[in-house]
Amino acid sequence: MTEVSIVGPQAGEVAPLGPVTMRILEDGSTTAHRLGISEITIAPHTEGPQQHRHAQHDEGFYVVRGTARFTVGTTTHDAPAGTLVMVPPGAPHTFANPGDEPAVLLNTFTPDLYVQYFRDLRAMIESGRSMTPENVTPVMARYATVPAAEYAPVVEEQGTGRPVMVLHGGGGPFSVAGLGAALADGHHVLAPTVPGFDGTPRPEGCRTVADVAARFLTALAERDLHDVALVGSSMGGWVAAEMALQDTEGRVGSVVFVNAVGIEVPGHPVRPILGLRLDEIAEFSYADPDRFRLDPTTLPPERQAVMAANAAVFADYAGEPYMHDPTLRGRLDGIHVPTAVVWGEADRIADLDYGRAYAAALGAPFTVIAGAGHLPHVEQPAATLAAIEAAIPGADRS
Repeated sequence: MTEVSIVGPQAGEVAPLGPVTMRILEDGSTTAHRLGISEITIAPHTEGPQQHRHAQHDEGFYVVRGTARFTVGTTTHDAPAGTLVMVPPGAPHTFANPGDEPAVLLNTFTPDLYVQYFRDLRAMIESGRSMTPENVTPVMARYATVPAAEYAPVVEEQGTGRPVMVLHGGGGPFSVAGLGAALADGHHVLAPTVPGFDGTPRPEGCRTVADVAARFLTALAERDLHDVALVGSSMGGWVAAEMALQDTEGRVGSVVFVNAVGIEVPGHPVRPILGLRLDEIAEFSYADPDRFRLDPTTLPPERQAVMAANAAVFADYAGEPYMHDPTLRGRLDGIHVPTAVVWGEADRIADLDYGRAYAAALGAPFTVIAGAGHLPHVEQPAATLAAIEAAIPGADRS
């Protein structure tokens, strides 16, 4: 008689993979390796693996309980219970659980090739190695699977030491490049690009500052980094606040807000700069605007195109209401890691009283940088670097 496989509710081979648990129900031994089946349980607020492509098998996901979020290239789909997602070979994809309850999915592989991948991951973890991209990618490769790197957040890295993530504002990655280079003398600096800036992919599900924060937390999780110091400039400070509020795994260790935006301060709104010329923006951004005025027509055409595209992306993130979330100020007391606020005294985009309100809402020390405006790390780099270093707990200041 042909054998029939029956796997009970508490049976099957379990592979704990951090916040994701795989229960292998059919490893291909009953199906002559035509089909493998597993049950995936994803803990709440869990980002899945980096996007990847399979070359030699189809993969299916049936959502049994909760809601799973599938990202396919730059498109995001929320899939409630009862949803079937089929992924053919070559399609970039990943999954996550952004909700407050566990999500349970039935996962199929045709043929069963990928079942052994989860066993290999389990063995890797049991050997003491963490699930970083550097460790996981070679395991994927054994089963004809590769990362879809073009859809991952762009993160520049330099230096060694305690990890520090530097977050840019509307000026794009270039606006914090000097600060990142300075901090790299003694720190492992990560400088992510906000999706959409400088031509980077912007997933359909990345529309708000909170969405950006979630992606950057995923970048930290993929690198298995904890106790990271965040340094956020302007809108980057808003991103940093959301990262600290969303973090449930100890990824964020401290936050330094540099002329940050994102809160509402009656009588002291963030100055609207959308549609202004660069020389007009400079007037409000610097204590000495003449040092930093720029005529974009003197730049190469490709650079002008990048700046114009960045301005459009920034305008979309700035949203309505402009440059703030009405709930953020009241939520800042939910940040339970050390914080500090550093402010250029001559800022005419977010003025000094706005900065004081930010510090008060956080219960954080407030450092004023003389002779600087909205970008004190550009205008007064030495004084700003010293203030940031002094605010990072455990930093080597010898």
